[in-house]
Amino acid sequence: MPVVDAASDLALMAGVAREAGELSIERLKRGVRAWEKSPGQVVTDVDIELNRLIRSRLNQSRADYGWLSEEEERSGPPDLSQPTFLVDPIDGTRALIRGTTGFCVSLALILGGETLAGVLFNPMTGEMFTGLAGSGAHLNGNRIRTSEASEVDTCLIVGQSRVFRNTLRWPLVRHLDPMPNSIAYRIALVAAGSCDAAVALGDKADWDLAAATLILSEAGGCACDRMGRSFRYGGADPRLAGVVAAGANLHPLILDAVLNAVAPA
Repeated sequence: MPVVDAASDLALMAGVAREAGELSIERLKRGVRAWEKSPGQVVTDVDIELNRLIRSRLNQSRADYGWLSEEEERSGPPDLSQPTFLVDPIDGTRALIRGTTGFCVSLALILGGETLAGVLFNPMTGEMFTGLAGSGAHLNGNRIRTSEASEVDTCLIVGQSRVFRNTLRWPLVRHLDPMPNSIAYRIALVAAGSCDAAVALGDKADWDLAAATLILSEAGGCACDRMGRSFRYGGADPRLAGVVAAGANLHPLILDAVLNAVAPA
């Protein structure tokens, strides 16, 4: 197995993510062609072009690492014992198509089902979120922390969840509007303390969450699926049961509300 220097890998991924993000802006100027790769799942020629660029750059420097991407079929069961790049060239493709700010490039390095390093780059805002296991999370080089919010009633939530729209129970809860299309970027906003919680009850995929949840954790927050289970990445099935993300004080309260909402009658 190759020797892993996660700090060096993080620097590599950040440079590649920035290059890919800048290319996405140039491609937007020339127009985007979109189609459905499966019912309800949109992809564009920009996703494919960025995937090709990212793979070329990362493989050139780390040829002995594994590779998993949203935009490529898996050739066989992933090897969790091998350091692997887990890639979403554009998380939030619908925002890309609209030319709005709610998308990002998401790159993660995983090993044994855990994320060692993660990068999210939003080329429309210039925000570069990075996280290194055991070494903290940063936004454009500055250390970030989640908010200290500890009450659901007055928190700012980003997400589509119906759970917190009960104005009788939580009359003062606020919802970020407009909501970014990218779930990874939403979680990054929680990591930076711009929002207090992010909730998505619908299924997600490991490439949506691997980088973002590490950044959140390194910023002092917590994330789990809608059933309260911790995440493992790079398995044979990339599907994950939604996400509940928040600062450490707020997370158990948000999760309790979600568990009560999704529990069978």
